[in-house]
This record gives sequence, structure tokens and C-alpha cells, in this order.
Amino acid sequence: MTGPARGRARGAGGTAWRALVLVAVAAARLGAQDSQYGVRGLGTPGRWESVRARSTGGAFGPFDPASPLMEASLADVGSLAAGAMVGAAYRSVDLAGTTSALRATRFPLFTLAGRVLSRLAVAAGFTTYLDKSWDVTLRDSLLLRGVQQRYTDEITSDGSVADLRFAAASRLSRRLAIGGAVHLLTGSTRMTAERRFDDSTFQAFQQAATVRYDGMGISGSVLVGLAPGLSVAAWGRSDRRLRAVVADTTVAETDLPRMAGGGVQLLPSRKARLAAAVAWRSWSRAGPGAFDTWSWSAGGEFGGGASALRFGVRGGQVPFGPGTSPPTEFAVAAGVGRALSHGRALIDLGVERLARTGGGLRERVWSVLVGVAVRP
Repeated sequence: MTGPARGRARGAGGTAWRALVLVAVAAARLGAQDSQYGVRGLGTPGRWESVRARSTGGAFGPFDPASPLMEASLADVGSLAAGAMVGAAYRSVDLAGTTSALRATRFPLFTLAGRVLSRLAVAAGFTTYLDKSWDVTLRDSLLLRGVQQRYTDEITSDGSVADLRFAAASRLSRRLAIGGAVHLLTGSTRMTAERRFDDSTFQAFQQAATVRYDGMGISGSVLVGLAPGLSVAAWGRSDRRLRAVVADTTVAETDLPRMAGGGVQLLPSRKARLAAAVAWRSWSRAGPGAFDTWSWSAGGEFGGGASALRFGVRGGQVPFGPGTSPPTEFAVAAGVGRALSHGRALIDLGVERLARTGGGLRERVWSVLVGVAVRP
């Protein structure tokens, strides 16, 4: 939080919601949501990668101009191009011996990029910063008029925080490109808490609120060609804070992480491309129950002309969870790309198998990804 005193004062409303959610998660049936680990913190962090990059485990993220991870890669964008992505996740959650099947569909990315001067390219678009959609159900009882009454509490959150990015990049020389961006964070969630008694003579009651979020950040990056077919990338980002507002009243201000990462790309031939990347994020700034994370990825792309075959692996840590150490994750991915209409349209298909473990919880996820890019 931005400070102990201000965090306690302004975060009273948010703390009440979080406490209720954490109690429910301890012994609850889960409804539709992206990840249970997101219920325990600010939400589920998004992936700032196109389908092409996701299909390589994220390894090509720093070098892919369609991925809103790094700006310097935009320096080589030619004509105007627009891209979008849709993803469907099929999740199996195992908590305390109880398994739940969840499903979610998202449209997490849109980009528009093009060259405005001979050495200047610009881009705008959005991606998911945090997904905050979940549904938790808790069964319990309490003593009313001397009789133990069973009830059901259902707590839901529906919404997300989007990252609106405005970026620019320039190639200063044949071997050096730089870029920077301004990020505006915006979004909202509809939060509802409802209690229903098994005895219908007791009236059910519900409390609902719309929480709006805002924030901002800046980022910068550099892309360096060390030798023919060999390049390295480095990026950094700082987001100030995420403000939560209910009915025009600020109920919480949470510090957001600083981030840094880099990658290396090797082109051994015209039809083979290999890459690896790492990233660090200081999520512990968000408060108790949040952890700094490291992530890594490695992958390759093979083919040329109208089609390409991709594969990759990634691993790392999840920023939110119980206990004293962050949960871990590991994923394998593969995909294909196809160019149509003499390269004016690109279609990317990808599939990812993800496993997350930590805090007595196991998640297994199949993700199916579809990306489309158009160059008028």
C-alpha cells in the first residue's frame, strides 16, 4: 500500500471485501473464474503477448511488434497493421480433494501500429492488466432464535482492469532501436454478496457495488543487434498505483509492481528462429499475500513464406497465494501461423497447457488461442 496509515484508512471498504472473499475461498465451491489465485489478491495478471508469442511460451514477446510487452520492436513496423486476439480457457481446479471445472473466454488484446516518419513508428491498443472475474459459494450455519440455520453465501466479481498503451519507437541505427510508452489503467468490477437461508421463512439479502479502477505507468525498452542473426532486448516498466473508487469515494490505493526483463533472439537460418526471455516483477508492493515473481521462457519458430510452426515452454511464479512462498507455474505451448492474401492478412492459432501449484491448490488449464492481423 502507499503507506500504512493511508492504506488502513482508505482501504477499509476493500479490506472488508477481501476478508469476505478469503473466508469463502478457504472452504468454498468455485464458480466461473479465470484463476482461484486471482481471488486471493488483486486479480489474475494478464499476458502481454500475441498468439505468436504465446505459442512460443512467451519467448518471442520482446521481439514481436504485435505483442504489447516491449516498444522498441515497433521500430521495424512498415505499413499500418491491426491485430486482435481471442482466447478460451478450460480449467480444472483441485482444492482439498474437490475438483471443479471452469471455463472462460476473453478478448485480451488489440493493437494498431504503423510508421509515421522514416524512423518513427507509433502504436496504440489495449490488453488485460488484471482479470477480476470470479464466483465463490460458501456453505455455513449460524444460531438464530436458538435454532441452527444453514445458509449459502455467494460472492461474485465480474470485470477487469485494462491497460491502454500509447507507444512510439525509433531505429537510431542498423543495430539499435529504442522505444517508450505511456500506460493508462482503467476498468471496473461489479461485486455482489448474497446470503440465502435453507429455511425459506428467512428472507435472502444482497449487497452490491460497482468498483471503478484507475492508474497509470510508463515503460521503456531497447533492442540491440549484436551480430547478424543475433539480437538482445531489455525493457523496464513502472506503474504508480491502482486506485479503487466506489460511489465517488476512494476506498483503496494499492502500489503496483515495477518490472524488468530481457531476451535474446537467434536466427540460425532464414527458416529457423529461436528465442529466450526472462522477467522480474515486484508484486510484493501490493501488500500482504503478494510476492515478487520471476518468469522465464524459451521457444522456436520454423518455416517461412506463408506458414510457420511454433513451440515453447515457460515457467515461473504466481504473485498471489497463501503461505510464505509464491505458487509456481509451468506451461508448454505450440501453434501455427498462416499468411493470406499475399501477406495482407495473418491468422495465428495456438494451444497452451498450464499447470499451477501452491497453497494446497492445483490448477490445470488448456488454453486455445486465435489471433488475426490485417495490413490494409
